[in-house]
Parts: sequence; C-alpha cells; structure tokens
Amino acid sequence: MGWFEPIKIVDKYNQIIEIRTAAGGDAERILTYNRAILSAESFLLTIPEEFDMTVEMEREWIEETLNKESSLILIAEEHGKVVGFLDFHSGDKQRIAHTGYFGMSVRSDYQGGGIGKALLQALIDWAEKHHHIEKISLEVFANNSKAIELYRKMGFVQESLMRKQIKLQDGKYVDVIGMGLLLDSV
Repeated sequence: MGWFEPIKIVDKYNQIIEIRTAAGGDAERILTYNRAILSAESFLLTIPEEFDMTVEMEREWIEETLNKESSLILIAEEHGKVVGFLDFHSGDKQRIAHTGYFGMSVRSDYQGGGIGKALLQALIDWAEKHHHIEKISLEVFANNSKAIELYRKMGFVQESLMRKQIKLQDGKYVDVIGMGLLLDSV
C-alpha cells in the first residue's frame, strides 16, 4: 500500500507545510486543487476542458491507487489547503515493475518555496524503502526550466528528447524531455 509517514516543513516563506499521503476523504479538496492548477499552469498535459472528474471518481482513483503496493499519492497542505500534489505509479508489467513515473504540481503562489523539492524528496525516500523500485522517471515540458533545474538538483538526468511532442492551442509545439533517477539500491 502506498503510504508515507507525514512530515512538516517550513518553506522559504515561513509557512508550515504538511506533506502526507492522500486519502479518499481528500477527494473534493484535491479536485478543487486540480481544477485551479489546470486553469493556471501552462506546463500540464491536460487542459481544463478535458478534465471531467467528479468527486466520487477522484475518491475511487485515490483509493485504487493507494491499494497498489508500488503507487503513491502525496499532497502538500497549508492549514488544510492543498498547495502541492504528486502521484507515482509503477509499471504494471513484470519487466517494468522496477520503475515508475510521477507527475507533480505546486500552486503558482507557493512555487519557489521548497514544496516541490520536499514532495520529490518524500517520493525518493519512500521509493528507497520499497527495494523493488529501482528507478523513478518523469516527463517534463522542455520549456519548463524551473522544474528541469529542480529535477537535476535532485539527481535526475535527461534520458530522452521527444521533439514536437506537445501541440499547444495556438499551434506552437513544445518538446518533452524524459528524465530518470536510478536509486541507490540499484
């Protein structure tokens, strides 16, 4: 089961942030967070018009994910408000079960304070305790320089470049960079 011992950090803005495993009861707050993020951020694959999750669908997805041994959903909260989110899923096939992908976001008004780094470190710490997970992977828009800088600082290396992988509403293209981190247990 994907579970992480909750931690508290003080971000660079002196805000107390709790990082913990999401639960089914968080579905409505996570859904509200996701809708706000999709409306405000340009570095996400899903656009607001494509996001049609209901609270019940979100709850079911959270509970299903948490029942998988090699999956994890983390939220970062300030006074009960979701300000960051990370979900990790390992491969379902035997030959890729040792690796997994994550997606992460932080509210724009909380970015730069260390929440993304703390969420990512929490994932790495959790994965290192699950010895069958040997590699963490991600894909990032090539123009998302702040995220790429964070991933590099955390030890991720570029493994691929997918040219013109994203086509924006204005017709412009964005490349996608694939990055990976081999865990120390390997």
